[in-house]
Amino acid sequence: MTSGPEQTRPGSDPGHGYLGELGRELTRLGIRGRRRARILAEAADHLAEGDEAEFGDPRGLAQLFADELATQASTRAAYAAFAALGLAGAGFATGWLVVIVNGTADITSATFLPLGLVAAFALIACPQISFAAGLLSVLRARRLRTMRAAPAAELALLARRTNTALAFGAASMIAFAVYGLEYHAAFSSWQVLASGIGGVLLTVPLAAVAIESHRAASVRAGVTGEAGDMFDDFPVRVPHRPWLVCFALAGVLAVALLAAGGLDEGPRNAVAEFALVVTCFAALGRRLGLRR
Repeated sequence: MTSGPEQTRPGSDPGHGYLGELGRELTRLGIRGRRRARILAEAADHLAEGDEAEFGDPRGLAQLFADELATQASTRAAYAAFAALGLAGAGFATGWLVVIVNGTADITSATFLPLGLVAAFALIACPQISFAAGLLSVLRARRLRTMRAAPAAELALLARRTNTALAFGAASMIAFAVYGLEYHAAFSSWQVLASGIGGVLLTVPLAAVAIESHRAASVRAGVTGEAGDMFDDFPVRVPHRPWLVCFALAGVLAVALLAAGGLDEGPRNAVAEFALVVTCFAALGRRLGLRR
């Protein structure tokens, strides 16, 4: 006896009928692998008990699944990224503390000076950018976690923040490894070895989360709406003045470095930090949703 579409075995993908069309729509929207198989299995179970007309259009149903999955996967990736960055940051801080205790190297003593200078600058800039992007990512994920299906524009912004945080976090780890190799004469052999191996190993969880973030972004959400900016993510209401916030933050950080560095290095560090914050705000402001 042959069975009709409503009697399709759970988990099967016949390639025709309602399940076949639903499967094709899920694939088109970026839902593949086990997620797709699970949805089709559940749909087959329900079809065995009811009428296809109750499910509505397969395209619309697939889009509903995509909207919900994209929201869940994107917010989950943001939290996972922040956790991985925290682990990498702890390792970075420990390594940098060891370097400071043993005395920093002369900036001109690198084996290949241009590469050494790039690594030294990256050690200062990349961790700050990574932390800022990661914090913004978590703030957006926190706001979206109560939504069943968030607008596609908001999810795209969340993905950009998450990926930027991961990229600059990985750059920080690699810069630390390169710094140890370039200025090896100032450190013991075990410190150089630890900086190289540690820097590489700490990029592994970041890479794993980056893969998950890419998979989440591959699911095509269809909910309309604007992405907004960082003022939509703040837990308290702040006047919508992006550049004022930028200069205020840059000023606070500059004053802190001025006080910490004293008369010798304080002014130089303060000016450099102020310039770094303003430059990054101008370069990454729209990408990270700092301003519209």
